[in-house]
Amino acid sequence: MASLLRSVFSIFSGRFTTTLIGAVFTPILVRLLSQQEYGLFAGIMAGVTIYATISKGGLFDATRKTVAQYDENNVLGAVTGSFTLSILYGIMASALIIISLLIGIIPDIYIDYIPVLILSIISGNLFSVSKGYFYGRQKEHIGELLNVLRIGTYSVSAIILAVLGFGLMGVFAGYTLSFIVSCVVGILLLISYRRESLRSTRPSLEDISTISTYGGYQLIGGLSALLLYKTDILLVQFFRGQGATALYQSAIIPAEMIWVVPAAIQAAFLQSAASDWAADNIKSINNSIKAGTKYCILSLSLFGFGLFTLSPSFVTLYFGPEYADSATALQILILGTFVMGITRPINAVLQATGWVRHTEIAAAIILGSNIIFNLLLIPRYGIMGAAVGTSLSYIFMFVVKIYLWRISTFDVLSGWWWSRIFSVQLAYFMTFYFIVSSVSLSPALSIAVFPPVGLAIFMIFNISAGYIPLSQVRSLVARR
Repeated sequence: MASLLRSVFSIFSGRFTTTLIGAVFTPILVRLLSQQEYGLFAGIMAGVTIYATISKGGLFDATRKTVAQYDENNVLGAVTGSFTLSILYGIMASALIIISLLIGIIPDIYIDYIPVLILSIISGNLFSVSKGYFYGRQKEHIGELLNVLRIGTYSVSAIILAVLGFGLMGVFAGYTLSFIVSCVVGILLLISYRRESLRSTRPSLEDISTISTYGGYQLIGGLSALLLYKTDILLVQFFRGQGATALYQSAIIPAEMIWVVPAAIQAAFLQSAASDWAADNIKSINNSIKAGTKYCILSLSLFGFGLFTLSPSFVTLYFGPEYADSATALQILILGTFVMGITRPINAVLQATGWVRHTEIAAAIILGSNIIFNLLLIPRYGIMGAAVGTSLSYIFMFVVKIYLWRISTFDVLSGWWWSRIFSVQLAYFMTFYFIVSSVSLSPALSIAVFPPVGLAIFMIFNISAGYIPLSQVRSLVARR
């Protein structure tokens, strides 16, 4: 449990830092680009992210899981096998793009930016493998530092190039540069850790087969999840144009920010659960699931309910008055991201313990429902329809993952446990919402005044209910 907590803390620190960088980068970017340009940027990035995920072939998850299961003497075969596959996948993906350009099937909005973005494919693949190695060896702090380096390089270079007049081309050039820099640094760090044996180790066919097979399963689920996050953006762009896409992007970005803690827990659980499963330590896995689910709910309650309550002020202040119409879409999306975030710990455990096929099939089915919902709702209701369709899909995801949990070998939390913790969070939300609704302040004053009030109310309710032990609070205060 101690090593798991260290992993969660390391990943959370990295994710919080990258979220903070993104929180600073986004309002600067929306003020450097017009609303039409920002909508175009959102649509292109959605497509690029989907294609980049396909080109990686699930190698990040496959590398960290395989490395976590191998002992120190055998791990190098897995690493070199992953690097071999990453280069092979990258070459194939790049070749496919070039062929598609030559025969003219690339959408027009992508063509001008392909020469810049294509350079990010192989470097992105190599970066994923080097980061996956450090995750698998439970050196997540190094993997997260690499991610911070990438996001920081992207944000700074994109802003500089946009200010210099390169516009969207400069933003995408910064994106590609970030992968090249982080890829080089990641490989150098890995070599420094494995200097003596890395050069002489060749991957076996068994290593490559194991990694590619698991990566393939992960790709199905990872791509389904990514499409679940990105299909709505692409469909809004297709049916409603760049302006509506910009508005929807301004709703989806903050809605996904509330996943910062659940995402860190999920990332740490995969390699931790894989190690415990290999050691037949089911009790440790059950304890981790219960603790992880509790802290997911607490963090989602604090950030999600807070953002839901303050969404009109937040959108106006953060993105600008021209994006104020996205506040309701943001509130709808928060309902879905809240529910889906709860299942992140059990999803990681299922993937690490032989249930990967079930989780990926479920993800594919839910993706299908998401596409159907959005096709039905977006043409008529625009970004509101996209928000409703996506949130319904997230809720469906929650139901399916709970079902898989119930039929798995792991202990399911009791109905009393769920009802008690949700009752406490609902009491916090209703109290905070009533206070905010009763006081009329400007957006700037609302964001300055109400978050500390919300934190105080959240702490009072959860300390009183025993979900946040007072000893932990005293320890944090003492450290300060």
